[in-house]
Amino acid sequence: MLNTNALHNVLNILITLSALTVAILLATGCVQLADGSLECSQSFVAPSYTAGAIAALSVLKITVNIIRDGIVGLVKPQPPVNK
Repeated sequence: MLNTNALHNVLNILITLSALTVAILLATGCVQLADGSLECSQSFVAPSYTAGAIAALSVLKITVNIIRDGIVGLVKPQPPVNK
């Protein structure tokens, strides 16, 4: 079961992936169609490059967390907040 710190990190990754994917694709020439799908024939960035960039950014974020808190810090319960 995920504690709140682990869940926080998972959600950060998912949000980052979702937002960056759409932003990068739209910025490089993709167009959102009326049904919500993306048409990317005019994009100068191959989907594989976009996926690689997003993965690299996510790895960087996780790496920063690991350097800061250690691997165990990614899933350990957080201490209570002092009031």
